[in-house]
Amino acid sequence: MTEPDLLQKRKTQVVAAVFGVSLVIGGLLAAQHVELFANPAAMQDAVQTIRGSGLNIAYQLAVLLLCFTWLEMDSRQLGIRRPWWLNLGVVFFTSIFVPYYLYKTRAPGHRGGAVLAYFGVLCGSVFAMLAGMVLALSFVADPPSAAGRGV
Repeated sequence: MTEPDLLQKRKTQVVAAVFGVSLVIGGLLAAQHVELFANPAAMQDAVQTIRGSGLNIAYQLAVLLLCFTWLEMDSRQLGIRRPWWLNLGVVFFTSIFVPYYLYKTRAPGHRGGAVLAYFGVLCGSVFAMLAGMVLALSFVADPPSAAGRGV
């Protein structure tokens, strides 16, 4: 297997890892804060609690590390060197600087597809996290009692 093929395979594995991390963290967040999801009126409080949790910070760091891993492999595959300001931009404004990187490093006919693929991965990771939450809540939450259903 040639180096470009190996790098492409590893880049695909990194994207799969993003989905896997999102799925697992979504499940852990839901299991950890199941009482917040039981009351729809408290959803705003649930979002604030989850946003500040250590698990969310660990998730953000893991995804950022995976993002840099993917960028490093992509840069090696294309034979380019990223400037320091682009790396700094990716840390602070990922959703702006990664599409910028993709736009600048792709051929004119392939730029839009690369940027759309990035946003597809972003949306896919959100759906993976939601799937993890739904799975966790389906196993953790107590089913309604027969008395509560009027049976």
